[in-house]
Amino acid sequence: MSVSEGPAAMSVSEYAATVNESNKAVELNLMPSKLGRDPKHGAHMRAFWASTVSFFLAFVGWFALAPVAIDVAQSISICENQVYPPALYPKRTAFMK
Repeated sequence: MSVSEGPAAMSVSEYAATVNESNKAVELNLMPSKLGRDPKHGAHMRAFWASTVSFFLAFVGWFALAPVAIDVAQSISICENQVYPPALYPKRTAFMK
């Protein structure tokens, strides 16, 4: 692309999704066929699916591992009193064991 050509000079058919003059997608087609024939063609849908999968993995990582904390504490032989000393946390309720 030469200096005189900018993003507005690109043809609309270069992308799998319909784009506006700023090359931002204006449609959301979730079909895998819209992933594109080359790296530039399906850039919008690859970005959408990459962010969707990343959010899902972050959500699972954040909420699925919390219940495992009690088992991890037992496996490394620490007590809840070692993690939360009763003198510093007098109103903390203990886990039922």
